[in-house]
Amino acid sequence: MLILQNAYRIFFLLLLVCASSYAYNDNGPESLGFINTSTEVVSKSMKACKKIKKLSYYLFISDFINSFIEIPTSNVSGDSTTLSSTYLAGRAPLYNVQNIKVGTCSASFLCMQNADGIFTDISNYLSVENGLIVSWFTPTTLINLELDSIVHSMVTECIVVASTKIGFNPLYGKKFNMIVSSDDQKIYFNLTKI
Repeated sequence: MLILQNAYRIFFLLLLVCASSYAYNDNGPESLGFINTSTEVVSKSMKACKKIKKLSYYLFISDFINSFIEIPTSNVSGDSTTLSSTYLAGRAPLYNVQNIKVGTCSASFLCMQNADGIFTDISNYLSVENGLIVSWFTPTTLINLELDSIVHSMVTECIVVASTKIGFNPLYGKKFNMIVSSDDQKIYFNLTKI
């Protein structure tokens, strides 16, 4: 009897985890209706867990630039090789492919200019309502310190892991190949599950 009770507990826990993943996938909230414990429903829920393979988001560059704050910088030593520096941070709402606000992107940009050019360290962070929370770093060089140039320097390709867990998170521990691209108005984040 104890084995049967444990089997039921595992079954319902699996059903709960997969059903939550299904309800919060990036294809929009799906109505699960009433919970039926038939093998057909379990099979659909298991497929839904595996279904989250690609995630796509975007933000408006203007939203990002309008949120910018500047953190003061200064040279520490009098004979510093740094000619100029800027430290900016900003955040903007993230939208999914249905143009629905689903989260936030934030980033900080530390730009330092020396005789060799302008080098920027970018610390990026995405937080999405479906549980996806990822962060990554983008080191890059810039042509100039104009705001558009700084924001477009987020463009990269990297592997990210959903390594932060806040509450229930069906994507925790999942690994994605992420491509960050841009056009004149938007920054795009396309993630493919590895």
